[in-house]
Amino acid sequence: MKKFIQNKKIMITFISCLVVIVLVIIGITAMRMIAKNSSIGVEAAKKFAYIDAGVKEKNVNDVDVDFEYKDSTYVYCVDFDTDKKDYHYYVNASNGIILEKKIVKKKKSDSNKEDKKKSKKKKRKRSGNQSVSSEKYSSGGKKIQETTKKVKSKKDDEDDADVVIGMDRAKSIAISSAGVSMSDAVFTLAVLDGDTYNLQFYVGNTEYNYSIDAFTGSVISAYSNEYENNNNSEQ
Repeated sequence: MKKFIQNKKIMITFISCLVVIVLVIIGITAMRMIAKNSSIGVEAAKKFAYIDAGVKEKNVNDVDVDFEYKDSTYVYCVDFDTDKKDYHYYVNASNGIILEKKIVKKKKSDSNKEDKKKSKKKKRKRSGNQSVSSEKYSSGGKKIQETTKKVKSKKDDEDDADVVIGMDRAKSIAISSAGVSMSDAVFTLAVLDGDTYNLQFYVGNTEYNYSIDAFTGSVISAYSNEYENNNNSEQ
């Protein structure tokens, strides 16, 4: 009987402790939610950090913001970086005061990595701003259809120079590279595929195939074949 009563007391104590723990967790969660809802907010915390660092938002590469409890105070932990430095800030969540900060200058190797990342992003953006053009030809080489479809995307002012050279310019480059006359050339293929113009044309019994960079106009690849009888030339 005594053992049963003792076990019962242990069980009651355990349940009481468990209830207290649950209530504490609920209380902490509720306090955290109240503190966060009444805080300055993520965007304001970022601005306070940027102002203190003397950094413009447009120059920030990556930013990460977390709501934390540190040294009896709710804070926003703001981590961000520019091309030259890494920044780590603790901003008071209630008034925006900078409580702690750490700024580390990047090594040259890190800066080079950031430059490469920016270059890749710019290239992807450039590809998204291009016009997609294609031309269809009959078996005799006469153009029967030409279509141009513009791919809609946002374009920054700095990317205004990143536009395709155009189909006519691509043809002129190929003709000039081949050392032939435009009037003698019969095009059977002219299409913009991503960043490349793919061209095929005939001059007499010789077939020419060219790939032209759509943005720089440089010749990516070129080859020609000479045939005894050319059935693709215009009658």
